[in-house]
Amino acid sequence: MQEAIIVAIELGSSKISGIAGKMKDGTMQILAYAEDKTTDCVKRGVVYNIEKTTLSIKTIISKLEAALKMKITRTYIGLGGQSVRSVKSVVQKNMLTPTYINQAHIDLITDESHAVPYEDNELIGYFTQEFVVDTNVAADPVGIMGTNIEGKFLNVIANCRIRNNIKTSFENIGLDIADYRLSAFELANSVLTDAEKRSGTALIDFGAGTTTISVLKNNIVRQIITLPLGISNITQDLCDLQIEPAEAEQLMLTYADATVETTANDENGQTYTTSDGRAIEVKEIRRIIEARLQEILINVENQLHNSDYADKLLGGIVITGGGANIPNIEKACTTTLKVDKVRIAKKLIPPLIKNSDITSLSLESTTSGTIVALLLSGTENCVGEEQYNGPDIFRDNEKNQEISAHKEAAAKLQQEEEAALEYIEQTKTQLRETILKLQQTSEAITNDESNKKLRNAAVAFINEAHAIITEDYSTNKDLLVGKDKYKQSLREADILITKCDEEAENLQTQLKDISKKNSLFGKLNKWVDDLLKE
Repeated sequence: MQEAIIVAIELGSSKISGIAGKMKDGTMQILAYAEDKTTDCVKRGVVYNIEKTTLSIKTIISKLEAALKMKITRTYIGLGGQSVRSVKSVVQKNMLTPTYINQAHIDLITDESHAVPYEDNELIGYFTQEFVVDTNVAADPVGIMGTNIEGKFLNVIANCRIRNNIKTSFENIGLDIADYRLSAFELANSVLTDAEKRSGTALIDFGAGTTTISVLKNNIVRQIITLPLGISNITQDLCDLQIEPAEAEQLMLTYADATVETTANDENGQTYTTSDGRAIEVKEIRRIIEARLQEILINVENQLHNSDYADKLLGGIVITGGGANIPNIEKACTTTLKVDKVRIAKKLIPPLIKNSDITSLSLESTTSGTIVALLLSGTENCVGEEQYNGPDIFRDNEKNQEISAHKEAAAKLQQEEEAALEYIEQTKTQLRETILKLQQTSEAITNDESNKKLRNAAVAFINEAHAIITEDYSTNKDLLVGKDKYKQSLREADILITKCDEEAENLQTQLKDISKKNSLFGKLNKWVDDLLKE
């Protein structure tokens, strides 16, 4: 049995990169690396041009396969981009009577948190913050007795387009996605020390198109936010000097400094001569760079303040990404973010080695952290058994027939799963509509108990609620159970079914109470009560 070879892809604003490696004796051995510059196909971490992105991914996969001499069948993908952010979620449940909390209670609360809808966004990750049983905070409440339990969660969401566009790009080249990984979390998990994760630290990843902030405290992620500002914004500002982007990028590399004051005395009226012969003061170039960097840092400070952890970061600030290479960036962070402790993360914590022929990847670079962290997060083998011999591989007829049959079976299964998912989604819509009808009818009956027409309608709605979940639903659900990509949809359906049953039962109890009240015996009891009151 071959050792598991992990493959990961990072879709960055400045480049798309791919990496392959295997874990041996606790050390990740990097076997292959490839990158391709993004030419307007990825902006702020989001795939905009699917066709160009597909070609770039195909190029990278071919290079990795050539180095591995193996066929890549799947890959891990990092999720990031300007819409990735965390939102707080609180779910409460009343047990009515003192109850020992069990795992089923925890799962129900967690599922309810996952089912919260976010317009045009989807859940891509979550981090449990804490549980409160009555008034007692508990990290693990299982086995604790209480009447009320409250779960606090940090849900990480992103625009639905992020994952959809990535999925389409990989489908275009027939490559499976082993799993999606939250890039910000994997990076933080790999560059922060155990002490930093525990004591409270903010990781700032200064990327090309975005700046991502991840706050950790007591080994728990407390905030993730992505700012739509990055180092490429500085390059764009320099283009306002009427120079081309390539020249602006070179200026950025040559004259970048996070604090103008540290270099003002050394410039002595120095000028830079542009490609068209114009002279620009170096001081002006550095002022432009420092101004934009200050804007980014002020936005970072605001986000840290909003996280409620600005005064709890005993581990300070850790910075990484391309922007971490700007001279005096530590001093700028100390001044603007008002922290004493700032560290540049130039390498990851887990042990790593790489093949000597991989020259384009440095393991002590602030720009390679995310792609290597994604590799470290992988667990499943991503390559096939057969050797890769380039694009001119010819298979015999029997092999072709096997592949064709496999593809047909996979396509048929995919169609069945899509149809089943559509059925589940339609059922969820029906459940939501029925829940609303039950709630509205209950409220109307409360206000007008004597309205027989309303009570008859209530009976019809209760019967409708009981008729929603049929054998067809169970059949379609069985097709999707156990598959990660359908897990959230099925969880939402289970929650809606439970809610619908509860509302139907409540309405039925309400009708029984009214019926009992309106019976001869009920009227007699009321007459006696009224007489006693008089």
